[in-house]
Amino acid sequence: MIIDDKKRVIGKIVSINSDRFTVELLSGLKNFNVNGYDDVHYFAQINSYVIVPYQDYYIITEVLSVREKDSLLVSNSQKEQELNKAYSTKQLDVLPIGTIKKDKANKPKFDFGASVYPTLYSDVLYIKDQELDTIFNVTDVETSACDYINKCELQEKECPTRWNALEIGKSAIFEDYPIKINIDKFFAGHSAVLGNTGSGKSCTIASIIQTLFSKENFSAVGATFIFFDVNGEYKQAFEKLHENNDDIEIYYTSLEDVTNPFTLPQHLMNVEEWELLLNASEKAQLPILRNALNIASLLSKSEEDDSAQEVLDHIKAVCIDLVLNGEGNQIYQSSKIATILRAFSTKSFNLGTKHGIKQSFEYKDSRGTKTNHDFIISNCIEIKFAEMMNLEGVQEIIDSNKFIQENIKFDSITIEPFEFNLLGQALELAILYEEAHGNNQIRNYCASLVTRFKSLQNREDFDFIKKKEEITSSDYVKKLFGIDTNKKKSQITIIDLNSAEDEIVEIISAVITRLIFDTLRKADPRNQFPVNLVLEEAHRYIAYDSKRTFLRANQIFDRVAKEGRKYGLFFTISSQRPSELSKTVLSQCSNFIVHRIQNPDDLQHIRQITPHISETTLKKLPSIPTQHALIFGSAVNIPALFKVNNANPLPNSDNNQISKNWFIDKSTNINFFEKINS
Repeated sequence: MIIDDKKRVIGKIVSINSDRFTVELLSGLKNFNVNGYDDVHYFAQINSYVIVPYQDYYIITEVLSVREKDSLLVSNSQKEQELNKAYSTKQLDVLPIGTIKKDKANKPKFDFGASVYPTLYSDVLYIKDQELDTIFNVTDVETSACDYINKCELQEKECPTRWNALEIGKSAIFEDYPIKINIDKFFAGHSAVLGNTGSGKSCTIASIIQTLFSKENFSAVGATFIFFDVNGEYKQAFEKLHENNDDIEIYYTSLEDVTNPFTLPQHLMNVEEWELLLNASEKAQLPILRNALNIASLLSKSEEDDSAQEVLDHIKAVCIDLVLNGEGNQIYQSSKIATILRAFSTKSFNLGTKHGIKQSFEYKDSRGTKTNHDFIISNCIEIKFAEMMNLEGVQEIIDSNKFIQENIKFDSITIEPFEFNLLGQALELAILYEEAHGNNQIRNYCASLVTRFKSLQNREDFDFIKKKEEITSSDYVKKLFGIDTNKKKSQITIIDLNSAEDEIVEIISAVITRLIFDTLRKADPRNQFPVNLVLEEAHRYIAYDSKRTFLRANQIFDRVAKEGRKYGLFFTISSQRPSELSKTVLSQCSNFIVHRIQNPDDLQHIRQITPHISETTLKKLPSIPTQHALIFGSAVNIPALFKVNNANPLPNSDNNQISKNWFIDKSTNINFFEKINS
């Protein structure tokens, strides 16, 4: 022990158990504090630390309880009993949590966990700020950034600096002591911010982001945060970032925003996401939906693409062949054929299509009059004197033009931009095509699918997906990333989903996450563009119960949780119900900021996913005050209870002032309905 340690002795170890020690304080310490050579030190606060010198290092222990050992003096006088009690021996129960040792560079380093215990009657010392710095790893908070800039340009300038750590609040145990997170370990991994409603989750996230972008020189311009803001909170929280720092920009879009409405072009969706949108069943409806999407793409590009036209002609021909050989009178057949060709007209196959060999056909009416007509489909299905002129000729036209091709396939066509309403026609054609292959029950099986589509056609809240937009997935993702002409223009993208129902939130979040993940997977070089997705109220769309959602579309969240780190895609999950979150996603989180949690199911869930956290630490969760949180994980050396820095401005999530809104004058106008209807 160094000489300085002798001045810090507060007691001796008098008992050693398998998981804790008992410390008996010196008799002269009456108020659980000592006047050190540098300051007044308080050492008996629950969850504070005291240290035990052992050989050439320190054992760090956490104070679990404070008690006193009654005096052996016996007195019948109450006054004397109280006086004796003041001089009785005081004891601490402490838990070993780690060690401080010197590394190879002779610098102190904290290691979590203690594998050796001290001997009886070892000295116990109060802790100093420099040891707290080692425990919380707040050294080298700011370092030179010259490694990232051409040094030649900075010969006569002061080198810029970058932050390695970020202050997120003050310790609730050690007065005014800053709690910092390692930037690389916090943002380069998945994190979860959990807590009951009103406990301060949104304020915590807003405060951290505001602090991150408060650096004015050499700012975090390369950062990319994308918010799925399901409560419409964060626009207000970040509106002043640009005012304080010209380098930082916010990109805001919402389903209801007039100037910049959110859109999700439907051609960017894959089949699994269309399945989610239309609630398609896997066995019967999904194959029809796949074919319909391909048909819609074919219809959209058939005028410019001969191969697309060829496939489409084949499908129509097969369907018309079904009509010709199916049930129904000639008038019905004629009407059906005309409907198909009007709805899906191509240059080569329409009502005006000619016979490939014969130029005309002879028609004999009921009076025996013979007339010649051009051998085209419209003439063949024309009705005269209540009968077809030449319905059989339609089959001849199909055969002579060789529209039906045995080896044609259309199940692997890339989905192209198409008008949303076109999918309704494509569904009908896909059903006809399936009926042509002998599946007579398919129309009944797909009735709910068609009904769902027709419902979406009429729903205004799905307008964001109906607009045909000629944009590639790459350009769409660039816009989300805030990249314009290969320059970083914005750092925060807020997708305001406050007005959206759960099903819309599920679709938007799943599609955008998948698009971003696919983009980053293909990036070269890989993992050079970190992206952080902030998932507010994540239990609404990353659910533990897969029955709530269509599994294949939502598997993207599980995949990103497991693989995203390799490509630079990270989650920040915010939820008030951790027990309802996907276990896969939550288990992959390396950092947790936990506010007050009182629900037993949620507490048990946290215990299951964080086995390395002590029971003592978890017991704190139900009683954490508002604006306080417990942080643990890779970004901090040790769990810490802290008061979160104030967010300024606050997110738009203020608690309702009930008494203010209840006790009002009778004549007060209630005008929020006007705003709703405006």
